[in-house]
Amino acid sequence: MLIVIPLMILAMWGAGVMVMHSAINGWDRRQIVWLADHRTAWLNRATEWGTQLAETIPVLVILLLAIILARRWTHGWRTSLFLALAVGGEKLVYLLSSLLVRRDRPPVPPLGSTYATSSFPSGHVGSAITLYGAIAIAVAAWRGRRYLITLMTVMVVFASIVAFSRMYCGFHYPSDCVAGVLVGATWLTAVTRVMKPLAASPGALPIVTDSQTARPTFVAG
Repeated sequence: MLIVIPLMILAMWGAGVMVMHSAINGWDRRQIVWLADHRTAWLNRATEWGTQLAETIPVLVILLLAIILARRWTHGWRTSLFLALAVGGEKLVYLLSSLLVRRDRPPVPPLGSTYATSSFPSGHVGSAITLYGAIAIAVAAWRGRRYLITLMTVMVVFASIVAFSRMYCGFHYPSDCVAGVLVGATWLTAVTRVMKPLAASPGALPIVTDSQTARPTFVAG
């Protein structure tokens, strides 16, 4: 799994440089300028709230609560570690990639403030995918696959709200958000395949199958 991080950073570095020196850069600017020119009072308020779904402090609070609850419900650390790695790894890839690419923020008046100065990729979008996606996978592994589609749909909705909010507020270009989706989805997939949440959690509840006739399979403790 460790090899995935440098590969993703290199891929984002190359993608960011390509975007900044191609026609995509001009297209990106036109979309952000259009959004800024069509701002409304109610969307200003809504997007300021929307971006909070993936702001640093809310993400850390939700992650900490999820880690505590996972430890309490599974009586093991595998799922808690899975959640921490999912969010922490994405943050690392985003941070190092943005430092290498060093893309300026869109040339429009921002709504609100941000601590980071680099635009590519969007760490907020990546965080929304890894945080809410990891929680969805953990809950589905614990309670049954029938929950996965619903919870993943919630994740997609949250990530879409965050992406639009970040673009509308003038913090990211569309290609930044696409890159954030790729970072979040790739890293979440890698961590899920390696960690296999609940596979070795002592005292975990039986895995619930979708078939009513199938026998429940118990995780070895």
